[in-house]
Amino acid sequence: MEAFGRATSILESHATFQVMHWTNTFAGGSEIQKYYCALADRANLRKCTQFSTLVHEATWNEKTFKWEVLTENTTTKQKKLWLATVLFNNGGNFHRPKLAQIPGREDFKGEQWHSSEWRTDYDLSSKNVAIIGTGPSAAQIGPKIQPIVKKLYLYQRTPGHVFPRGEVMIPAWKKFIFSWFYPILWLYHVSWAVSAARSKDMWLSGTDKNKAMHKKAVAWLETQVSDPVLREKLRPKNEFGCKRPLFLNDWYPMFNQANVELVTEKPIRITEHGIVSKSPQLLDDEDLKDQPVGAYEVRVGKEPAEEVTRDIDVLIWGTGFDMEDWGGRFSVNGINQVNLSQQWGSYPEAYWAIAVHGYPNFFMTLGPNSGNYWANATTVIQLQIDYHCKMVKHIKTQNQIAPYALHPTAEAQDKHNEILKKERGSPAFLSENCSTYHKSSTGATPMHNHFHIYHTWWKLRKITFNDYDEIWQR
Repeated sequence: MEAFGRATSILESHATFQVMHWTNTFAGGSEIQKYYCALADRANLRKCTQFSTLVHEATWNEKTFKWEVLTENTTTKQKKLWLATVLFNNGGNFHRPKLAQIPGREDFKGEQWHSSEWRTDYDLSSKNVAIIGTGPSAAQIGPKIQPIVKKLYLYQRTPGHVFPRGEVMIPAWKKFIFSWFYPILWLYHVSWAVSAARSKDMWLSGTDKNKAMHKKAVAWLETQVSDPVLREKLRPKNEFGCKRPLFLNDWYPMFNQANVELVTEKPIRITEHGIVSKSPQLLDDEDLKDQPVGAYEVRVGKEPAEEVTRDIDVLIWGTGFDMEDWGGRFSVNGINQVNLSQQWGSYPEAYWAIAVHGYPNFFMTLGPNSGNYWANATTVIQLQIDYHCKMVKHIKTQNQIAPYALHPTAEAQDKHNEILKKERGSPAFLSENCSTYHKSSTGATPMHNHFHIYHTWWKLRKITFNDYDEIWQR
């Protein structure tokens, strides 16, 4: 969760650790942290975890059948070499901050940070603050800091769909039932996965359910923002699902406050004390180069006829994360020292998002093409981990005979990825007029698969050994 502690999420509990103490259907950051700390204590994870540790590289040794993992303690700077029979990459995707390429960032004399690296030591009271971006992180930050700042500028490239949160306090009677009748709690958990799976049509381009969601978002906007010009600037133009939708009760009302300004001009450079922007109608082809479809559209209302400079004290980057280099979390070198990042480039391919040909005993959670909007990420992770546990048991058994490893065959991996390419389906976030992190610069869609969660469960319920090359130490 964001370090400012006020972000919320509707992610479900893990199937192996169901709890009844949630206070709200949208749990706050501190409550989620408490849950994961309890999970860590229950599984005794603290004793076997190396904290404050940076992984530099992992290399497969073809002679010893071991992964050699080089790490560094970020406090002491001491490096250490680990040997492992099996290597897992559970680093995820949303952890490498991405900053917009705006000239002058290094010249800014005020304070600046990315939303994922929140400064708890800095007081924003009475400061002029700018947030670049209006995505999920920025949209949760803005309403929380608006009451204390002097002026808040929000720089928007394209508006998204926003809905009322619909959060509900969990009553005591429901907690009581969950505590004493565990099967009911389990069914409640399963209902989340079923509900997500049934929502697939809602995310598909052109469907009645997709259009209905767009209309619902627009209707919510109409009731929340009083200024018609401002409403038009906030009105989503893309299909529902092109951008990640927001479920927030306080986002739209924030724009009715006198100290908030929505800026739909493009920031073209950063000065020592502010941001210079240019109105959409003044942008030329060079200004719009490398910008996504629909960015900085000309809207109704009077726009500045020349460049505008807004002085600020603090700049917050709500610009998301780098989703291009999937193999670059740390350097992974497989058979013949082939580097995973170089092999993948910007078009990563794996076997069912869990393993890669040429990298023995190397497994992933949330690897390329793991999920979609109609499969909860927590459920996907659980299915993948269950598969990995079966694999570890198998490798352990085989190693009692002789050093052993396995990795997907090239044929099995290619077959899986051909299916992914041919059967992408028609989700709104893959349509031609939508620019999103779901698509890479090369046209790859590493964030997406078209499967229902039931399909993934069926495939991962057991190991298909015919899809693997098995190797023994000679």
